[in-house]
Amino acid sequence: MTKQLYDGPSPLYTPEKIEELRTKLLDSTAERALIIVLGGKGGVGKTNCAMQMADFLASLGPLLTIDADPANGHFYRAFTQEGPGGQREPSRAGIRPIQHRLRAEDHTGRIDLTACQDMLAVIGEAPERFVVVDFPAGDTDTTQRCAEIIVEECRENKIRLIVAVIVGPVDPTPLKVLPSLLPLLRDCDRPVLAKNTHTGLNFEYLESSEIYRQLQALPGIRITEIEPIGERITEALRVHNVPWDVLATATPMRIRVEARRLRRNFHNMWLEAIAHDAV
Repeated sequence: MTKQLYDGPSPLYTPEKIEELRTKLLDSTAERALIIVLGGKGGVGKTNCAMQMADFLASLGPLLTIDADPANGHFYRAFTQEGPGGQREPSRAGIRPIQHRLRAEDHTGRIDLTACQDMLAVIGEAPERFVVVDFPAGDTDTTQRCAEIIVEECRENKIRLIVAVIVGPVDPTPLKVLPSLLPLLRDCDRPVLAKNTHTGLNFEYLESSEIYRQLQALPGIRITEIEPIGERITEALRVHNVPWDVLATATPMRIRVEARRLRRNFHNMWLEAIAHDAV
């Protein structure tokens, strides 16, 4: 599958609808929105969810996407294509994709707090109203130390901070990582816990835990479920780096019809998860 430059807002929305949706996400106290997507470990669907949100927000206006997980790289490649000289360039009008290293280059591989500050400086100076960051998987202890920096920078720059944590079924990893992420979820403007049902529906390990009860008590918490994606579309997303706008508009019908349905469902799901309480 080859990408094409997708020019203009999604045909899903009229200009009037776009303005209505922007109002649901931003207000006079927050002129911009930053969405950070986290996962306790690789393979829980973190990058896929970041791509879903990026596709939705790019339909509403200029978007900056930051791939802070270069070991993965799928988030960056989803919105770029190979240009002259082998350099990658944006593949969709209205999306400015960049990569930003957050991990230290020494043997520890931990998230570098200075690099986190540098990334927030980039976000603070960015002209785009929406920013989506695919955060590195793992090392949640250092992410906890970044929490205060992230929250304060967003408050100073009138940026609405949305933090989405993606968890999978059966695997007990979230019981270890969510306590470290709790301060960031508690202090952000919208905490979201998204259960990825792609590989199963059994979240009993999580729902019966103390950390889950603490999350449920957070003001403004949204707990949602991510609809499974078929293997054909998953392959297009992960192997061929085809983004949702192309899957839903410029692929063979056997893919396009299902991708269009899923795309609409994901837009609605994420809107409900991150919209203001008053909406």
